[in-house]
Amino acid sequence: MTWQQRALEYIDLVPELSYASRFYSRMLKLIDVYPAHLDDMGRLTRISEGAPVELLNRIQDPGGGRSQILGNFGRLAFTTGEGNLFGRSLGTDDESWLYVWNDEIEVKTDGQGEATMIIHKPVAGEDGKEYSPDDAVVYRFWTPHPRRSGEADSPMRAALDVAEELIILTKSVRSTAVTRMTNGIVAIAQEISPAPAEPIGDEDPLNHPFLEDFVNHITAQVEDAGSAAASAPFVFEGPGEFIGPDMFRWVQTHDPSTDYMERDLRKEAIDRLAFGLDMPPEILKGLGSTNHWAAMQILHDMWRSHGAPMAEQFCDDLNETYLRLALRQDGYPDWRNVVVAFDDSRVTIKVDRGEDADRAFDRGQISGDGYRRLKNIPEEYAPSEDEHREYLAVKLRNPQLIGADNGGNPMDGPPPPGPEGDSGRRTRVVAAASVELGAAEMALLRCRELAGIRIRQKEKLCPDCLKPAEAVANALVASAVGPEVLQQMELDPVRLVRGGADSFRALLATWGFHDAQAAPLARLVETHAARTLFEAAHPRLPDNFVAHVESAREFSHAEDRIAV
Repeated sequence: MTWQQRALEYIDLVPELSYASRFYSRMLKLIDVYPAHLDDMGRLTRISEGAPVELLNRIQDPGGGRSQILGNFGRLAFTTGEGNLFGRSLGTDDESWLYVWNDEIEVKTDGQGEATMIIHKPVAGEDGKEYSPDDAVVYRFWTPHPRRSGEADSPMRAALDVAEELIILTKSVRSTAVTRMTNGIVAIAQEISPAPAEPIGDEDPLNHPFLEDFVNHITAQVEDAGSAAASAPFVFEGPGEFIGPDMFRWVQTHDPSTDYMERDLRKEAIDRLAFGLDMPPEILKGLGSTNHWAAMQILHDMWRSHGAPMAEQFCDDLNETYLRLALRQDGYPDWRNVVVAFDDSRVTIKVDRGEDADRAFDRGQISGDGYRRLKNIPEEYAPSEDEHREYLAVKLRNPQLIGADNGGNPMDGPPPPGPEGDSGRRTRVVAAASVELGAAEMALLRCRELAGIRIRQKEKLCPDCLKPAEAVANALVASAVGPEVLQQMELDPVRLVRGGADSFRALLATWGFHDAQAAPLARLVETHAARTLFEAAHPRLPDNFVAHVESAREFSHAEDRIAV
């Protein structure tokens, strides 16, 4: 239809519309389409084998996958409201499918409406390649117009006049930029300029020196706007009595205050487009003026309100025109209950449930597998049985869990320090704090490992930045990439190590430390881990850490005595 041709032309001419036309395309490229069984309660069960899978797997791009088909569907659905799923070389190893606009496909029919030949014309002006009805097939997808269901409708249909207005305003701005003669005219008194060697008569206006030079100067500014001639002012000679007493004067030929008056009109036109197209206005106008939480909410709701309905439309069209019909022709027994569904796990923004996972895991209300899922930790990072027993041995202060013998009650803590005046007090203090020091060392290592895991999870932000850390342990990822990369990826060392000393804090509580003293010790470990995150070797604890541990122990014991 005429409006569709205009829409296709305008997305090539208006940058804002070209960007908007890819809005659905970018999202749909990431979904996974699969066949599913729909029961009477409306629940979907994925079909993993059989005719539905085999038939749907035929619909693939020339290079494999369906991203190109889905992307073109999203763009044409936005622009024209319709397109064609075109399959060629059917039943051969070269079978492939495309989603194309009507001009790319020509179907010749006989007098009864049966197709006799399908011609594919990927390039305008060429003859194209001919296919028989047995070698190719075309399925029309379209968004029905509310007035006539056989006609297509799209968000661009109502925005065409605004788009044309924007094109006119853009041309007007360009015309102003190249024709306003910003350099003006330099007027020189004729008395101080030598006469031409061969004066030319002024009988013909075209031969008038002033008119000819002035026209040539204006033409040069338009045709070659970046040249030296276009940047120089026009020089004019005239009688000194008209030029002025200084015999030299610059004449302004434009008013900067009135230049580019179309600017505000273009902003208004873009605002109308942003609110008139079927997409969040913030996508077209940008999220720069939106705070962080509002921007995240916009991105979170964008797929649910706009992307998901478009994905459902593609799946419904594909099921109606192709899959269900093919299953019925093949005699599939339950073809009426087979639908095309989609998986949007690669599109949607996952809500951060990290803090919920920490609280649930500390209260024993979630499994290790569930904890890793909510924290987005790969399953290969799960501890082995030996590692888990070692962790429990430290947490419970029970060496017997790893086959060791401490020669006494496994629940007994370290001996208390000696009297204040004892010269060996420092040695005994260090010995008494050895268990806490060991746990703190492991917490420090855990902080560095946790930071490495979190950095790897942000690999999509800068894939090339993490190449130096491909073969290093998680604890050394930060030191391998360096602080510049973390700054580029907007990662804060303090946030990267946060939570690494939670187990250390829990251990201190089991050893009699009150939370008021255990919490600062855990924060001290995390702070030290953040400060030393970029060191290549495992750092030592601060020199005064033992003193902090003993002070916390004494405060805890004092509070216990007061309570008693």
